[in-house]
Amino acid sequence: MRTEVTGTLVFTVITAALGSFQFGYDIGVINAPQQASETIISHYRHVLGVPLDDRKAINNYVINSTDELPTIPYSMNPEPTPWTEEETVAATNLITMFWSLSVSSFAIGGMIASFFEMKQDAPVSFGDLNTLNPSPKPHSPALYDSRHDGVKHYSGLISGLVPMYIGEIAPTSLRGALGTLHQLAIVTGILVSQIVGLEFILGNHDLWHILLGLSAVRAILQSVLLFFCPESPRYLYIKLDEEVKAKKSLKRLRGYDDVTKDINEMRKEREEASREQKVSIIQLFTNSNYRQPILVALMLHVAQQFSGINGIFYYSTSIFQTAGISKPVYATIGVGAVNMVFTAVS
Repeated sequence: MRTEVTGTLVFTVITAALGSFQFGYDIGVINAPQQASETIISHYRHVLGVPLDDRKAINNYVINSTDELPTIPYSMNPEPTPWTEEETVAATNLITMFWSLSVSSFAIGGMIASFFEMKQDAPVSFGDLNTLNPSPKPHSPALYDSRHDGVKHYSGLISGLVPMYIGEIAPTSLRGALGTLHQLAIVTGILVSQIVGLEFILGNHDLWHILLGLSAVRAILQSVLLFFCPESPRYLYIKLDEEVKAKKSLKRLRGYDDVTKDINEMRKEREEASREQKVSIIQLFTNSNYRQPILVALMLHVAQQFSGINGIFYYSTSIFQTAGISKPVYATIGVGAVNMVFTAVS
């Protein structure tokens, strides 16, 4: 009896899901490490020229912490000019805005990059290797920004690439089940980033850049493993009309030589696609046949975003701290654990 789960299929799906895992890791990694946000915020304060004496008040306002800021690696005027209360409040609000933009730019970059789905590991690799730099200035916000630029574009690509690739290599009977691994890998990445972001592991002033830079390890590993993964047989056959290569890829994935059934299925799919009328983006909203499905799909995404879950992922540690929880990081890990468990159940 033929089994549809082969070693090659499992290996390929896991390799693809590493991208989804990284997506989740990058969502959760900025939440827990308080020292990381303090360092970046101190840079913003330095650029704005906020006096050193006001650092604690500003830090409390931004991340609700009573801890002293780490030593700032910039030369400061030993006798700063006193600021008025109005100037301090204005600077505080501006720093809050900058920090918020640093986090929210992830979503904007991901949205833009999602329109350009192509194989791309380089942005995360180079950005995170910069963050891993063990030089005397590992906390430079410029390195953080270079990593974040790559991460946000990468995550936008991954959100479309991984489920598409897994769906194209999976047998029809397993397509739905294997497709859910994309989301499961995301929430697993969130939970792992929250755990390794604990202060006694990597979420501290000395090691936070390693916490962010660990993404490079995954990127390099996946880049190597992808060389051993078969190309999508559907892409080869339907898009490129490479039947021989498609059969070769199918044989590796299925573990047997007779792939006639899969080829016939793809042939039928290609014939149906060739008969379909080309539809533009504008027609999706103007044509009555497409308007309702596209609006339903869009509203599902809008509802998910407006549920507020992204705010929890990014700021739950600060939220729990404001609520008076003594160990807010552990509460954040609890949220990640519940999220992962119920994703697996669903």
